[in-house]
Amino acid sequence: MTCSNFSSVRDALAELAAIIGHAQATDPLAPVTVLVPSHASGLDVTRYLGRTLNSGAGSAGIRAFTLKDLAAELIADDPALNGRSPLLPVLRLGAVSKVLNDAPGLFKEVADRPATASAIAKTAELLDAAPDPTDPALPGLTHEVLRIHGTAKEALASKWYTDHDAFALAGQKLGTNSVQRRLGTVIGFMLGTEPRPSESSFRRSLEETGMQSITASGAEGDITTLTTASDADDEVRAVVRLVVEKLAAGTPGHRIGIFHSASRPYAALLSQRLTDSGITFVGPAAHRLSDSPLARGLLQLLKLDPQQPDARAILNMHAEGTFAWQEQKLPSSAVCEKLHASPPAEDETGEKSSDSRARQLEQFEIFQSFVTALAARLEQIHTSGTWGHASAGMISLLEDFMGPRTSTERPEKAAARDALSQAAFDLRHLDLVGPQPRPSLVQSAMEEAVASKGGWTGKSGTGVVIGSYADAVARDLDVLFLVGAAEGLAPARIRENPLLPDTVRAMMACGLPTVEQRAEASKEQFFAALAAGSERIVMSPRGDLRGSGSYQISRWLIARPDKELQSFAHGIENGSPAKAALPPTAQEWRLRRILTAEERTVTLRDDAALQQALAATRDRRDGIFSRFNGNLGTHAGTIVEAEKALSPTRLEDWVTSPLSYFIKHVLKVTILEDVTLEVQISPQQRGILVHQVLEDYVRGITKDGLPPSSDRLMELADAAFEEFANPAWLSHVWERNQAMIRQDLQRVAAEDHGSRTEGWSYLAEEASFGPEDTDSHPPVELALNDGTVIRFRGKVDRIDRNADGTVKVIDYKTGKADKYAPLKNHPTADGTRYQLPVYGLFARTLADPQSPVAAEYWFISKAGNFAKIGYTVTDGVVEQLREDTGLIMSALRNGVFPPRPESDRYVNFTTMMGAQELGQQWLKLQNAHELQPYAQLLKAEK
Repeated sequence: MTCSNFSSVRDALAELAAIIGHAQATDPLAPVTVLVPSHASGLDVTRYLGRTLNSGAGSAGIRAFTLKDLAAELIADDPALNGRSPLLPVLRLGAVSKVLNDAPGLFKEVADRPATASAIAKTAELLDAAPDPTDPALPGLTHEVLRIHGTAKEALASKWYTDHDAFALAGQKLGTNSVQRRLGTVIGFMLGTEPRPSESSFRRSLEETGMQSITASGAEGDITTLTTASDADDEVRAVVRLVVEKLAAGTPGHRIGIFHSASRPYAALLSQRLTDSGITFVGPAAHRLSDSPLARGLLQLLKLDPQQPDARAILNMHAEGTFAWQEQKLPSSAVCEKLHASPPAEDETGEKSSDSRARQLEQFEIFQSFVTALAARLEQIHTSGTWGHASAGMISLLEDFMGPRTSTERPEKAAARDALSQAAFDLRHLDLVGPQPRPSLVQSAMEEAVASKGGWTGKSGTGVVIGSYADAVARDLDVLFLVGAAEGLAPARIRENPLLPDTVRAMMACGLPTVEQRAEASKEQFFAALAAGSERIVMSPRGDLRGSGSYQISRWLIARPDKELQSFAHGIENGSPAKAALPPTAQEWRLRRILTAEERTVTLRDDAALQQALAATRDRRDGIFSRFNGNLGTHAGTIVEAEKALSPTRLEDWVTSPLSYFIKHVLKVTILEDVTLEVQISPQQRGILVHQVLEDYVRGITKDGLPPSSDRLMELADAAFEEFANPAWLSHVWERNQAMIRQDLQRVAAEDHGSRTEGWSYLAEEASFGPEDTDSHPPVELALNDGTVIRFRGKVDRIDRNADGTVKVIDYKTGKADKYAPLKNHPTADGTRYQLPVYGLFARTLADPQSPVAAEYWFISKAGNFAKIGYTVTDGVVEQLREDTGLIMSALRNGVFPPRPESDRYVNFTTMMGAQELGQQWLKLQNAHELQPYAQLLKAEK
């Protein structure tokens, strides 16, 4: 064997052409076999030879192979294979799982965990070349791993062959005359160090039969430029700027290569920046099959319990566009999430029409049917008796629940579905070697199958080449970029395999590389990659913004950097490090123009997007009431529907926070509260429960003629407890809550008994007014001082009548009474409470004109001390209502929605937007002159 070493791939290629020219000097068709480290480098080699051999007339008889491809070629017709197929990783996993199931040995305690089988299966790939264990000095754990590997391999041998089998069989054929004639001159071109013993053994066999080797290794002195950047993001931005410069100077895209030390974050960053710049690129896909929403969704589904499927997980998958139910069209993910968090129920205010409610019920039923059908399909997969049935179940799951939405589906989504279907189809082979399927095994097997499938972007020869350092080896390029040359990335930290540590590898003496040897191979690979280009630019990040750490230049490079790129802004302004300074994206063009303009203020005025951002920042900083602070005066008169009845709580919502009012009632945004996440009944649910019990109780008296009875009240309470009970609630807390609610209801019944002795009786258990599509009372109208009329809607909890003719409307409250105390001194609590006066206005329509009308909050809980806060609804009360309502309606019609913050004691729009920042913004804005007419309301405490 002869070996030639060069400092560049170009020189190595010239030597390769010379050797081939000599080999074909007398016979232009003489066979030549070139062994290369990758398929991409093989294309580069054949294209180079086609350009240079025979004065550019092309070449014949030359074939390029990777070692694995050559082995497959040599054994393709060998009878020793006897119909066997290449071993899939998932089949090895299944065989190992079966051994662990049947004879776990030392792994007894963890045999049923998928991670155990996965770790042993990955180790087993290295052990295929190991001889039978005979050394008694090997640790017991190693003997166990070897035993499991051997048993699994024996079970697989009749149907499948491993890479080691292929290399060993191919190595035996190398010495035969027929193979030598077929291969002809064999040349190894930059093969490097093979990580697996079987591959190394095959290479040694080739060398023993006369293979010539050509290698190329760059040196630190060959680096054209060594540059550092602040972080990986700036590093990639700088590289893309240089690529644009090279393309503009006439360098073809396929002659430029960018290679990284670590796929995260470089693969995604390169893909994003090159795409933004409109640059075509070719290389391994930044996103593998496992990154696709369909793959994530399928694997997540396999983790669900079919008996109690997690609706939140299903909703998350739906939000990613995973589902397309073939049986019927699913509502949107937003609709499904809202329906799950707040199932359709009778609307207390009558705001929604019956058609809208019917549509909600229909959509909710569709979603529930979908979840039920999905759970049933998952149950079929989980209970499959064979892997064939489990495989078919997953394929049908993909087709029926995750199929294409339209005939024009995106190609990448269709490709992901096809790949998943193939992965699921391959699992059927596990019936021959694996244990009986169970949910955890099905899940781990599918995860393994998905993880083994990569992806590719672009077509070779059509764009800039990207990939890892390994992909750069033996590439024929004009311009080479190596990014991520920093400690911790190059070299990356290499860890020992706990099942096969270095000490054991040395004892086994079968060529398994140690940590030190793997680190040295990484270094050799880096310098082999450095040889790929004529112009070589190496870049290193100084910091890691994702991990808040810092980096040093790789230990492989001793020289100081030629350039240290400055900040992001400096790079934008100067195009650093490119000389031609061509910004690669539209965003960088705009920023460059702003930063470099002689008359910057003029340039700023011309940039509409920037002007809007600056205006928003300025107005919020300086307390200017503009459209960025809730001033929608340009839409005055179009926000409020004049003919639509309003509930009194709408007015209260505006006073609490005009911005939240706009988000909730104008934009129709809802904060969803998932009751399945709670550990006890919420205050809102408690209020609904108590209201329902009292409503049913009073209805029985007013409509059915039943006598008052505390026993019947308790029966109704027990029925409500059963209806409202949530399995997620802590049982002991729920029992305590029930006891407290019973005590509160008994106190209500006792006080009602006392009221009857004072002449009071129930008139109605509830009364709605406002909804025009129901048989409730019509809206209550109030003429405002500006001549307009506002129409109110609502629902009172109870109406009582006294023997003297007085009518009283009662609104139940189950919380504390403290924040309602101002009603004792002001009928609207200084403009913050409107339910009582509006309900009183409604009660006036039910009473005789001469009879007094009262409105009252009754705090029916121990927390509220069973207090009653209310008053007689006089003309003065109505006049105050008219004045305060007119002020709020003026604000609504004029588009006044400033960001007054809500309380930060509970989840609301204020807390979601940032309570502290919004509070500071309001302090600057509240004294704006446009808000002074409403100052009394907006500064009142609610």
